[in-house]
Amino acid sequence: MQAPTARGLAIQILRQLDQREGFSNRVLAGHLLAWSADLARRDRGLVTLLVYGVLRHRARLDALIDTFADRPQRLSARLRELLRVAAFELRELGRPAHVAISQAQAQRETFDPSGALRGLVQAVLAGIDRDGAELDAKFAANFAVGKPLDALALRWSIPRWLAGRMLKQLGPERALARAQALAVPPPVDLRVDLSRTTAEAVAEAIRAADPRASVETVPGQPQALRVRGGGELHQHPLYHAGHFAVQGLGAQQAALALGPCPGEHVLDACCGMGTKTLQLAELMDRRGVLVAVDLSAERLDAQLELRQRGGLDVPGLELRSLQADLSQAELPGVDELRYDAILLDAPCTGLGNLGRHPELRWTCRYEDIAACAALQRSLLVRCIGRLRPGGRLVYAVCSLEPEEGPELVKAVAAEHGLHVELEQAWTPEQEATDGFYLARLRLS
Repeated sequence: MQAPTARGLAIQILRQLDQREGFSNRVLAGHLLAWSADLARRDRGLVTLLVYGVLRHRARLDALIDTFADRPQRLSARLRELLRVAAFELRELGRPAHVAISQAQAQRETFDPSGALRGLVQAVLAGIDRDGAELDAKFAANFAVGKPLDALALRWSIPRWLAGRMLKQLGPERALARAQALAVPPPVDLRVDLSRTTAEAVAEAIRAADPRASVETVPGQPQALRVRGGGELHQHPLYHAGHFAVQGLGAQQAALALGPCPGEHVLDACCGMGTKTLQLAELMDRRGVLVAVDLSAERLDAQLELRQRGGLDVPGLELRSLQADLSQAELPGVDELRYDAILLDAPCTGLGNLGRHPELRWTCRYEDIAACAALQRSLLVRCIGRLRPGGRLVYAVCSLEPEEGPELVKAVAAEHGLHVELEQAWTPEQEATDGFYLARLRLS
């Protein structure tokens, strides 16, 4: 089979995301891996840019397309994705019209060899090139004329149901700041293993591998680096040597807030693919008992590589990886211990992650908040029952929705006699991170 072009592959990935509602990073990585031998590095970067860009701006792009299409409701899904990609190139990447339109026509020919759609594609994209800036300004101007919901939904592609919640919780000015922050491609955040190297050494190595890379340290976060334009960091030799992990800055805070100590018994609840497991082991100086639990066997399988890369098979650390449902009352292999410290990075809507996972704008629903909160409550209550007297628990979610964060923590802490020692929220508009909430609770 002939390898697709970068734009063709982007359209293919966007269609798959619409059909399967998968996570963009996993679908994207799978396609890029499948075609890695046939795509130059520059083209792989373009695929990523187009996929994430269209997802971040989709409602705005659709509004532009619908303005110039005679019967927009009759556009096929494939044609609409093609137009979204080209419109994104025109409005966000500043492509010359003849380049964006010719590339779009080349893609159209793959499924419209007769040329029946040629005139439609030409008319829509020519209209966006001619009047797109004026229309974007009109969408944004809704904010100034007392229609902030329309501004967030049309110009910044925040789903209306979520835009309404943002306006109610934050007020218009801060809601606008959050929407604008979520439209900006986030940096790649790294967590450096300070037991093996320094942040400065990793930064120098990344710059040496790609002089175009921008690498910054983060004030008050000695283990963190923020990278833009560094290429495929999962392929860097220092990544494979375990000197750094790719982890969002907000997500790094949960293990830091827990502060596990060498020799403690620690539970990493809902451990996923193990990034926080590795961070906990680093903070424990790789000494103690660390039990990592997740419901997904697939995610746990990813920890096999992590154990080797992270140097976790050492005499001082007893690391157990278990597949289990932590909302259950009795779990062999988990409940044999009472834990000094528990990290519960709970399943959530992920609505704080709209910058890094923009597909959630279109796959998440209002009803998901209540469903997630119910599961989070069950997990939190069960994990509290696994703490030893005086033990501490950090509850964390990559969501800023009150029902998943402070409201839930306050209610459960009051019911079970826990003291809330610490609460933190990291936001896109104030800290330039994913939205992240955490609370540290202490059992008397």
